Amino acid sequence: MTTTKELDPVLAERYRFIDFLLLFKGQLTRAELVKRFSIGEATASRTIASFLEKYPEEVEYLGPRYGYRANPFYQYKYEHNAVTGLQYTAYGTLTQTLDVQRYGIVINKFAKQLDVANVAPVCRAIVNNASLHIQYASTTSGIKDRVVNPHSIFEAGGFWYFRAYDKSAYEFRTFKLSRVIKVFQLHSDSSNDYSKARDDSWNRQRMVELMAHPRNPIPDAQLSDIGIKDGEYRSILVSEALIGFVLNDMRVDCSTSHKLNFIEYPLALKNRTELLSVESMLFAPGFTSSTDNRSRS
Repeated sequence: MTTTKELDPVLAERYRFIDFLLLFKGQLTRAELVKRFSIGEATASRTIASFLEKYPEEVEYLGPRYGYRANPFYQYKYEHNAVTGLQYTAYGTLTQTLDVQRYGIVINKFAKQLDVANVAPVCRAIVNNASLHIQYASTTSGIKDRVVNPHSIFEAGGFWYFRAYDKSAYEFRTFKLSRVIKVFQLHSDSSNDYSKARDDSWNRQRMVELMAHPRNPIPDAQLSDIGIKDGEYRSILVSEALIGFVLNDMRVDCSTSHKLNFIEYPLALKNRTELLSVESMLFAPGFTSSTDNRSRS
């Protein structure tokens, strides 16, 4: 593993970002370095050229329009954080911690620390429209091999998930990254049958109506939280595949007759009956449906 102590600090930071892109995206363009470091195109070109001179067998040049592509067995040169890769792939954000006086507290997180070796191929598969052969632990079928085509990443409840077409189930499903035990192989796959455009549940937007919990005798604070007055409700559009996750994050009581404790769940779902058929409602607080026998991944 390369250490940044071997290089000039400025060059080392740029090398690390090149390595980061090749690991999590599987590709690299000069424009990404220009934008990230506010440098000129000539400087970016020289930086990439010097990186490729150092690691000549790792990257393929595709031309000025498409930039560079990592080979399928690319070995990263620097240490990277899996969550940082997910945040960049999902939202285009890079977080930086500065050595300054801090006034917040570190929140204890009990979620499993994600393995870069499992996360990076999922990110690359999304960026490059590829399929993955993975070993996955499901709550309903245990540990089994699956071939999936991931298309999107999201975070909910402190965990990271990816949306993918499951070729063994012949449908789009939501997978939890912490349950990916091993990634066996990344396959090139250009079929549009497994693309995000074909995932109806992901693309379909549904209206969710939120209100202060009806069992709360003094709902003023909850009304203020969502910016409404007494007797009003807040409407939001949410992807059908994400509704249950969003309602769980917002601590919304989705039970019949709103039976959950209003102190724990200060908001309530107003239009519950309209969302009974939504599969992701299985993840919503208090939601049950006796007629729904679908399984979770």
